[in-house]
Amino acid sequence: METKIIKGDFVKDKIFTEVKSEVERLQEKYHETPGIAFLGFMCVPLAKYNIPMHIHLAQTMGFRVFTEILANESKEEDIFMVIDRLNANDEIHAVVLLQPLPQHLNPVRIVNRISPAKEVEGFHPVNVMGTMVPDIQTSRYPMCLPTALFEMFKEEEVILHKDQEWVFLLDDEFLSNTLTKMIVRAAASRVVPNDCAVTFVNKDTKNLVEHCRQADILVVVTKFPEYIQPEWLKPGVCIIDIYSNLVKEVPSKTDPAKMVPVIRGGVNVASVNNIASAILPIPGGLMTVVMAILFRNTVIAYKNTIAGF
Repeated sequence: METKIIKGDFVKDKIFTEVKSEVERLQEKYHETPGIAFLGFMCVPLAKYNIPMHIHLAQTMGFRVFTEILANESKEEDIFMVIDRLNANDEIHAVVLLQPLPQHLNPVRIVNRISPAKEVEGFHPVNVMGTMVPDIQTSRYPMCLPTALFEMFKEEEVILHKDQEWVFLLDDEFLSNTLTKMIVRAAASRVVPNDCAVTFVNKDTKNLVEHCRQADILVVVTKFPEYIQPEWLKPGVCIIDIYSNLVKEVPSKTDPAKMVPVIRGGVNVASVNNIASAILPIPGGLMTVVMAILFRNTVIAYKNTIAGF
């Protein structure tokens, strides 16, 4: 059984093309373009690559880009002041809180300070509740994570069935993080079909291997690169790798004076070949499409403003 490696490039490029075209149309019609603000910290080594990448791609889409990179030791009240200023700025239609945050900050309190109208990832508690309980219709945008998964599976004709067992494997740091736990559970509520078993597992649990071997769909969120061992897996499992880890930096092949990151997820793709039926890898899998959905939601936010919503 050859493992299907599901890359997000086709879906990402398709959405990027649609977003860029729509931004150009809005510019022609209203003589302005959507504004997006990135709020972040340099608390992890990968931030020095991720933050410029977000800014560059947003500019490529034609957005007006605002950036607030705060000191890692910033106090909550100082961050609230920045967010309040971004919320009040009519030129900004989306505020993106780049993860992770410094450990002394409460991520739920920070994201809750962002206006639900401008929080386009679907992480604000109001938007999370709208994802988990769609009947209340409080969410203005589809949550990026499950939407990206749906679109990638649709493109690759991956069919999710009832009675499959889903296992979400997370580090203790993520399970104890209220925001992360809330996001993962909300995303699961949208993507997991009815009548499927769902298990959330701490990476350090003593029964980890047994849980992994039960998984038909294994979702991995870990800061430990290539942690999952092939002998832990059920043949035919579909793996969704989510967290990007910077393992080293190497000179660029095209410009040796420039350093580029080497990124790995929790699963070594080569090691699961002929075991897994499919894998959404890191890098190049789900998270590339998540960013595209984020930009599409930014356009929706702008249109909501125009419509007075």
